[in-house]
Amino acid sequence: MNNITSQPAHLRFAIAPGVSSSRLSALLELQRAQEPEVSIGFFEVAGDELLDGLREGCYDVGVSLQGSSDPVIQTQPLWVESMAVAMPLRFPLLDQASLTVADLQDYPIFRWRAETCSLLDHRLLSHPPADQQNLQYVTSFEMMALWVSAGYGVGLSAQSRIKRAHGWGISMRPLDDGPYEIVTHLHRPQGQANSVSERFESRALHVAQAQGA
Repeated sequence: MNNITSQPAHLRFAIAPGVSSSRLSALLELQRAQEPEVSIGFFEVAGDELLDGLREGCYDVGVSLQGSSDPVIQTQPLWVESMAVAMPLRFPLLDQASLTVADLQDYPIFRWRAETCSLLDHRLLSHPPADQQNLQYVTSFEMMALWVSAGYGVGLSAQSRIKRAHGWGISMRPLDDGPYEIVTHLHRPQGQANSVSERFESRALHVAQAQGA
């Protein structure tokens, strides 16, 4: 009788743009392997909407590149990604093992806003106005990769994404005047976690520790 009346386990999981897909995939794979009976509802939302949804009880847990000091939301960092330069396979700067933001000032720079990195954005906007005119924002990593692989300029993105895009005709060089990093945070309502979301959080921390080792 209890099996008939009990509610099936369910997790409402919100994801903001820019979160590293490889580590998120590892987390979801672990979740499915260890608790296949738990159904997951996915919600793709912007960072501010994610935090608002957690406050309003719309989601059980979420991940984003946005930190939070809101006392009603528990936030903790999971994994860190270093930013790097994406370049066409034939490009004048390919002979350099690493680069700085200043090295890029003579070239169009494509930037995906979802990969929030305050230090990098501040450095880009601190250049003279003429250099800032070379800064172009795109709506996705794929759009950035399209322009870069076609030779229209360079892109700035997470190292892991650029490495996976090598087959698209893109090379990667690290930035050595940082550190320029994006941090994935896990969020959940303070003091309102159920056992399913607590176990999900534990797996997220396990993935973060395993891949950070």
